[in-house]
Amino acid sequence: MLKATLSSTILGLVLLLHASPALHAQGRELTPDRVNQRIQAAAVEILVNGRLAGSGAIIDRSGIVLTAAHVANGKDLSIEVLLGTNDRITAEIHAKDASHDILLLKLPAKTGGYPTLTLAKRPPLVGSKAYLVGSPIFRHRLFFTGTVSQTKVSAEFLKPHYVQVFYIQSASPHGTSGGAWVNGHGQLIGLQSAMLFVNNAPQGIAFVAPLDAIKSLKENPRTVAVASTGFAVEELWEQPPKYLEQVTDGTAGVVIKFIVPGSPLEQAKVPIGAILTSIDGKIIRTRDEYVDAIRQHEPGDVLALKIRAPNNETEQEFKFKLGSLQ
Repeated sequence: MLKATLSSTILGLVLLLHASPALHAQGRELTPDRVNQRIQAAAVEILVNGRLAGSGAIIDRSGIVLTAAHVANGKDLSIEVLLGTNDRITAEIHAKDASHDILLLKLPAKTGGYPTLTLAKRPPLVGSKAYLVGSPIFRHRLFFTGTVSQTKVSAEFLKPHYVQVFYIQSASPHGTSGGAWVNGHGQLIGLQSAMLFVNNAPQGIAFVAPLDAIKSLKENPRTVAVASTGFAVEELWEQPPKYLEQVTDGTAGVVIKFIVPGSPLEQAKVPIGAILTSIDGKIIRTRDEYVDAIRQHEPGDVLALKIRAPNNETEQEFKFKLGSLQ
């Protein structure tokens, strides 16, 4: 009986080891306090023209700093990185991907290098815990917790262009932009970009630049250029009842809600509220389909857009030259 019980126990342990390779490869997650200690060592604040503009983190010992592209968006800016020691160090732009709201800065070389965050090997799982250090409204280096709500990358409009992000349920207010989100092992899984707001009120959903885009920019530093249209859309089912009452039955498309001044759509005098039904013959029903259809092309490509009024099934075709977001 003892031999049988011992054999069963050993067999159970062997099966557990084989069934849970990821668990044993990663090890036990850290306590939130330990995670905070790991982030704090590499966390920084970003000063633009002397003013605290956002958060960030060092992701390479050579002095590569990760932050959000919109934190330092402009020409002839003076950019400094404020370390946890309160040392101010001048930084240069190293690489940029505005389509994911990612900016990499470069610090001067330092003997022994800088403390750094390790990038996770894989994206987080839905439902997993996530942690952030940022400086909201000039309160320094606060610790936030969240839960990964969706890992599928989706498009969000941050005037004047779209960024592609995933979602973490969290309160991450103004000033945390550019902060590093990490998993329970203290490894980087994303970059704080923005928050979901309704009528200027935060809704507890953070927009987070994905790990794959961060890795790509770190491994191949460059200025990423993607195609852009200069207008934003909403989905039909987002519209108020009075708008939907005038939409003809069977309509498929997205509603034009914002047009960048001077863009081709403004020059063509397309009104706000018009419906974009297709791009190059492909029906567009969602924001993601719209952004994906545009970003499959290169800046300068010419597309055929079909647009109609909500109460008129007659479509107009516009030849549209794509601009560049970089």
